[in-house]
Amino acid sequence: MSQIESKKPGVRRRTLGVLLIPTLIVGGLVSIPVAANAAEPVGTAILTEVDVPGTLIQSAAAVDLAAAGYTETEYYASGTANRYDGTAGTTTATVLDGGHAYTTRVIVRTPSPDKFNGSLVVEWNNVTIGVDGEFVFGEVNEYLLREGYAVAAVSAQRNGVETLKTWEPTRYGTLSVDANVCGSGGTSLCTGDPLSFDIFTQVAKAVADNSGGALAGLDVESVVATGQSQSGIRLATYYNTIQPIYDYFDGFVYHDRAAPLRADVDTPAITVDSDALHALGSWPYWQTSTWTRVWELAGGTHGSEFVRQYMDVAFARDQAKLGPDGQPITFTQWLEPSCAVVDTATGGQFGPVDTGYVLAAAFKAIQTWNATGEPAPPSIYFDRDAAGTPIRDAQHISQGGIHLPALVAPTMFFDAWNGPPYLFPCAVGGYHIDYTPAELKAMYGNHGKYVSLVSKTAQKLVEQGYLLAEDAQAEIRTAAQSDVAKKGK
Repeated sequence: MSQIESKKPGVRRRTLGVLLIPTLIVGGLVSIPVAANAAEPVGTAILTEVDVPGTLIQSAAAVDLAAAGYTETEYYASGTANRYDGTAGTTTATVLDGGHAYTTRVIVRTPSPDKFNGSLVVEWNNVTIGVDGEFVFGEVNEYLLREGYAVAAVSAQRNGVETLKTWEPTRYGTLSVDANVCGSGGTSLCTGDPLSFDIFTQVAKAVADNSGGALAGLDVESVVATGQSQSGIRLATYYNTIQPIYDYFDGFVYHDRAAPLRADVDTPAITVDSDALHALGSWPYWQTSTWTRVWELAGGTHGSEFVRQYMDVAFARDQAKLGPDGQPITFTQWLEPSCAVVDTATGGQFGPVDTGYVLAAAFKAIQTWNATGEPAPPSIYFDRDAAGTPIRDAQHISQGGIHLPALVAPTMFFDAWNGPPYLFPCAVGGYHIDYTPAELKAMYGNHGKYVSLVSKTAQKLVEQGYLLAEDAQAEIRTAAQSDVAKKGK
């Protein structure tokens, strides 16, 4: 039996957030842990491995999983889900009704048992573009695969599911995440993906419980939910309104849009927020609590250059996103109409600030928090004026927050915005222009000074807990092997 199967209402896998109640037994008084909040039972989906010869997985990993010792399998996930009242605010929701049948899919990536670190990360697929997108995995896959996490990607929303059905009806034609009890006669679709919260929970639990053999040989110790942007918004709603009902997930890691989170939900949550998204002018500034953290990343964009490369590989392979002329396009081609600066020989969209480094530190902090009770490093905010607006330099980069080596010791000009704020999505992606060798020489004087600046910046962030030692070493090694400000360069 896996450890997750032993979780019952009112009992947490975490070793924190419990009450100690004295109990009289033979020989004296002892203290036993009792959960701070009771929880309702969690329904479980049934997983069935997808086996449709001649068809492919849409949104399969766009990296070499085999090289990392991983396998990837897709499952149909079926069950009956609830709808909820009260998911619009920050108070606990209530069940409106249940019994709504659904069938969706989940992609599961697993390491060998000897490499597994005990944590299952479950991503809520982002469907803003109209197809399933794993933007967190795209940013942080190097860390997750390196450290032996199991990873699942859930299609919880209708937008993504309907695209799957159109893209490959033989494989996905039976999928449905609709609720059909709204409107006159109960035949029209309920809007707003009302089943998505329950679907996400049930599918996560099914994977962790090894339904269909999804995690054969792996003993799960913690389940962490994650999502970016649109998915982050839904998971913020989940944290505030659904997590208090079921108390299922052991942690949450967000990339943008997790605000504000309740202070009385005793589940660790960290949101890594980008600099660029504040350009939209609707970003709420909020004070965190015992259980929540905001890590604001200076120069960070809504998607980094690294996730752009990941998504381009996936889009080019799947050909599931179509342009205005009906022909397949890449992620970059989807962005370009809203970009002030597009790809050139010496620059292009997005920038060098590696959000994945900070997300990796967040996942590690959640894992440590659950395992030992040691809280994550504190919230770290941009400097703000009296109105709460981040104070920016001429390149629209905020003061304060986390400053990674790529920002402190840049090798390219970088602006956090790519056009005026209303030009979403490209405006929040930034742009870069490579510095010439002469410019780099003038900036740093010599190669040693450049490497020293990278090293000092990275080591300070490691000490603070916002950068992992392995990633700091990689940055220092890359800087040392570069030609930046070398003699004759």
